[in-house]
Amino acid sequence: MDGLMFDTEVLGLEGWKTAGRKLGIELTDEMIATFRGMGNRERREQFIKLTGRPDLYDEAVAVRVSYSDSWIARNGVPVKPGLKDLLDFLKMEGIPAALATSTERGKAEGYLREAGVEEYFAASVCGAEAGRSKPAPDIFLKAAGKLGIPAAECMVLEDSENGIRAARAAGCMVTAVPDLSPAPAEELGLWDWCVDSLPDVKDLIRSLNGAKACTQGRE
Repeated sequence: MDGLMFDTEVLGLEGWKTAGRKLGIELTDEMIATFRGMGNRERREQFIKLTGRPDLYDEAVAVRVSYSDSWIARNGVPVKPGLKDLLDFLKMEGIPAALATSTERGKAEGYLREAGVEEYFAASVCGAEAGRSKPAPDIFLKAAGKLGIPAAECMVLEDSENGIRAARAAGCMVTAVPDLSPAPAEELGLWDWCVDSLPDVKDLIRSLNGAKACTQGRE
């Protein structure tokens, strides 16, 4: 959701940096990038590992969340270009969509309502509902289960490396849609396709469906 559907990762980045300045700790772009896609427990462990300050995690998160919430209260949820068009396309094609996000359900559903896209999702898994957070595969396996579709037949769209690794571990098809961080190197084999934006995803699915139809026509 964050960084893929909504342009909120940049708010998280600035929120973490604000927390670092306020608390007097170093939080570099590279350090913050490792948090993306993680749930609260795993992010806490990573924060402590990188900063050595377990006493400051809760306060740092509070500052980050306050920064993002204040910005969104003033400006609204920043929707990524092409989101509604992609969801309309999936609905028209009869392709069910599931939301799999490390964001807790209350906030995630609030974003979906504000953006007017909650009706498009046949299933959702939020926060700690799946068990282990990304890069573990749990959240995508549970989302696939809720859709009633084998994970290998699901395409995951992800912007973060933790999310991409989770999708690959789940055995899903993986499309990287990079946001603030670049996609992992192709030779690592963590994704099947890499596109620049959500409109490109629609074109990708059309091309895959076209190739499938041609193959079936030759059988």
